[in-house]
Amino acid sequence: PVNHDIMMYLQDIFNLLPNMNVEALSKALAVKSNDMMLVIYVASLIRSILALHKLIDNKEQRMWAEKEAAKAKDAKKDAKKKDEKEDQAKDAKDTEASKDTMETD
Repeated sequence: PVNHDIMMYLQDIFNLLPNMNVEALSKALAVKSNDMMLVIYVASLIRSILALHKLIDNKEQRMWAEKEAAKAKDAKKDAKKKDEKEDQAKDAKDTEASKDTMETD
């Protein structure tokens, strides 16, 4: 059995739908759709640019940190070499001093 109340509501719904045969309405919907697609495209483009910028910044920071670590490592090596030379010089002086004291005795 068909419910006539439901059929009446369905007929009202279909009557409220816009007439798609009108050229102006279809053009307006196409323009609005194109505008929304353009906004989505521009948003995606900006998002991609920001992601690339963040990637480049991250790479620069990593490279800078690696350079600083290398400089610190080189500075430690230089300091170690300098300390070794000072120790060798001190040992040489101590050896000479002990030789001198033995010769004088």
